[in-house]
Amino acid sequence: MTEALLSLKKDQEEKRNIVLFLCGKAVSMFGSSVYGFAIGLYVLTITGSALSYAVTIMMNVVPMILINPIAGVLADRFPKKMMIVGTDLLNGALFFLLFYMSHNQPLSLGHIYASSFLLSVVTSFYGITMEAAKPGLTYPKRRIRVNSLSKLIDSLSTILGPILGGVMIALMDIRVFMLLNGISFVLSAISEFFIDYEFYVEPQQKRVVHKMVFIEHLKMGISYIFDSKVLKKMFFMFIALNFLLGFSLNVPLPYIVNEILLLPPKLYGIINAMISIGLILGALTVEKLTRRMNFSTILPYTVTAISVLVSLLGIPVFFQEAMNTFGHTIYFSSLCLLVGIGISYVDIPVITIMQNEIPPDIRGVVFGVSMSVVKLVLPMALLVSGYLVKYVPIIILPMIGAIITLGINFILNRKD
Repeated sequence: MTEALLSLKKDQEEKRNIVLFLCGKAVSMFGSSVYGFAIGLYVLTITGSALSYAVTIMMNVVPMILINPIAGVLADRFPKKMMIVGTDLLNGALFFLLFYMSHNQPLSLGHIYASSFLLSVVTSFYGITMEAAKPGLTYPKRRIRVNSLSKLIDSLSTILGPILGGVMIALMDIRVFMLLNGISFVLSAISEFFIDYEFYVEPQQKRVVHKMVFIEHLKMGISYIFDSKVLKKMFFMFIALNFLLGFSLNVPLPYIVNEILLLPPKLYGIINAMISIGLILGALTVEKLTRRMNFSTILPYTVTAISVLVSLLGIPVFFQEAMNTFGHTIYFSSLCLLVGIGISYVDIPVITIMQNEIPPDIRGVVFGVSMSVVKLVLPMALLVSGYLVKYVPIIILPMIGAIITLGINFILNRKD
């Protein structure tokens, strides 16, 4: 009876951990997503400058690439609760400061750029630390579920963030929005304070990373990726998928839809949204899939399927006259929906495998390095693809990226 009560108590603690984690993450992600869109739109409204808008967006992205490895090292060295709660409190304080500064006069572009930069830096520390802490919140068997729900929040914030941001800019003063955002981050910090970050204590080697020099700690994380056959495979699979999406989808899709087929902008919006809807469907179903197939089977087949789907992006150009607007919309929407599902079927298992394979005391730095490289690959793929659009037929471009990805996938998964 005592063992049964103890087991029931542990299950309740685990459920509480999951609920508190999801609530805290939802507030943080939605707050950052809504602010990122709203402040960019605000800058565009007050300046009318596309360059100023682009700089604002860049200030939200570039710091993550540079800061993630540093955030990873610190996440391994300091208590997870202190890092997570502290970063949300810092974000809340940042918004309260912006609210106070804008009380007497409108914020300058310099203030907006600086706040976007700082928000991105603090959010990077939050994100990496949370990824490093996540495996300690539940038993290993629940990790795939927690990662699925976490991905669901990411996808919903991607869809609803711009919508809520646009509504808030239209209906309320930007200062009120900053105040509300500050309050939401404080509430998130309060919920995260009550999480037990050591619910599941993992066996680990005694590396004593907190006594290491920063560079040694960083080198250890990089070395661990390449010394582990499983992690190295996951690392390059992540890179290949992000290259494929940037090179063969993110640039060719809007060009084909808007410039060649001349579909109305609202239809392109629907097509683009189907990727996020696919991500949500994938996050909701991947756990059931993993009960029937193991990760090592799911990943190569899914990457292959995504590559094939993306390679078919230019098909409607051949049948431009035979297909009407409705047919084009259905075709691209279906393709994007399936690609979104596939992305979740890759992302969630890869994250779970990394959590299982990486020792807890270097998990932060490994995640930090991995995410920085992956985030760097995407804009590079976008730039190369955008440059090649002028010289390579647009229907060929998706095929090139798909062939490269299929080649990498084959090399990574061939039997030795």
